[in-house]
Amino acid sequence: MKDALSIARQVILDEADALGALSKTIDGDLAATLETLRVAQQVLVSGLGKSGNIAQKMAASFTSTGTPAVYMHPVEALHGDLGIVTDRHCLVALSRSGNTDEIIRFVTQFRRLGGPVIGITQGRESRLAQLAQHMILLPDVPEAGPLNLAPTTSCLMTLAVGDALAMALLHARGFKPEDFAQFHPDGSLGRRLLLRAEDLMHAGDELPRVSSRAAFVDLLHQMTRKQLGLAVIARDDGTLLGTFTDGDLRRLFERVENPRALDAAQAHAKSRRDAADPPVTASCVSPDRPAVECLQLMRAGQITSLIVIDDDGAPLGVMRMADLLRAGL
Repeated sequence: MKDALSIARQVILDEADALGALSKTIDGDLAATLETLRVAQQVLVSGLGKSGNIAQKMAASFTSTGTPAVYMHPVEALHGDLGIVTDRHCLVALSRSGNTDEIIRFVTQFRRLGGPVIGITQGRESRLAQLAQHMILLPDVPEAGPLNLAPTTSCLMTLAVGDALAMALLHARGFKPEDFAQFHPDGSLGRRLLLRAEDLMHAGDELPRVSSRAAFVDLLHQMTRKQLGLAVIARDDGTLLGTFTDGDLRRLFERVENPRALDAAQAHAKSRRDAADPPVTASCVSPDRPAVECLQLMRAGQITSLIVIDDDGAPLGVMRMADLLRAGL
């Protein structure tokens, strides 16, 4: 008697063989099937039992990759849900045998409304094969497992067909990572592609901003009250002069006997890392700069903050490394 580990390994091998056979049976009608899916107003996917579970996943994969789709239970369809169907809808019907009674009745009624039907089944001579305009026939291989009863390989092959269709449609639509992110704004990819500097910056009342003529004590007050570890100094015309950080403050006290007599511009000039060097311009980005690029800039420059400026060079906000990390980047 085989042990459980041997059975588990054999199931995986049998399912892998079934997928290999499936890849060889996909025929030229696939192009017409994809075009039918592409032009549909909405794709309905239906199945019963385990096929219903696969249908729900297939609909979700379609929807998240640019093909509007929804799962429709075959029984609920016959009790009113068919009311949403027009001739611009398309039905993908899943049935291993191709003769599932509820599916056949659903397909029959759906066809009366004029929409095309795509069948996915192992039953070459089945009722579903006769009713569908497009057919994807699964290889007639046994279910994996010692009893050859529980849906295993048939479910896996159907799932693979759904993924294949979704990815082929994605390619045909010219679907880009940015499009995917629009449908997954809270996912890691969505955050990486959609977040901009303006989404994460500290602006408005949170921005520690002073004019170049401000007294040194006002500069300190902004740094302390806003708690961002720096203050932004603006010229008389509103453009950015530079930043004043905690490190600048320490250098200033080492170099100047009475820094309280200085204004913000003077404090900035006298606090540079090397007094002989010209003032260093703060690292700046535009509000629409992708947040992931801001993170790369910080890492490359070994800095922990960026100043967000407008087209005229006026400071709008401050973005810190901590803000980017907190956003999951």
